[in-house]
Amino acid sequence: MSVTLSSPAWESFRVLLEEQRADCLRQRELALAEAATSVPDPVAQSRAASLALTIDEIDAALHRIAGGTYGSCVHCGGAIPVERLKFRPFAAGCVTCQSSVR
Repeated sequence: MSVTLSSPAWESFRVLLEEQRADCLRQRELALAEAATSVPDPVAQSRAASLALTIDEIDAALHRIAGGTYGSCVHCGGAIPVERLKFRPFAAGCVTCQSSVR
């Protein structure tokens, strides 16, 4: 099941995702620079790893937009509410499925 919004409706999400990806890349570079000091910073290392996962999630969302499946839960195929996508544009699952995965 797909969300009934037309493809142009996802354009604003694509732009938002690309902006978030660029920001995550900048933040990750800073965290990696902090982690590379003579005394490695475990907080910076953890932050860099977390940002890498977020970048992967953003890339997957951009791939779903390109493939026409954005807005559909990857687990059940149901529609992900637009409100959820506005809050977390790289969400891959609906709230129900995401809650059961954790």
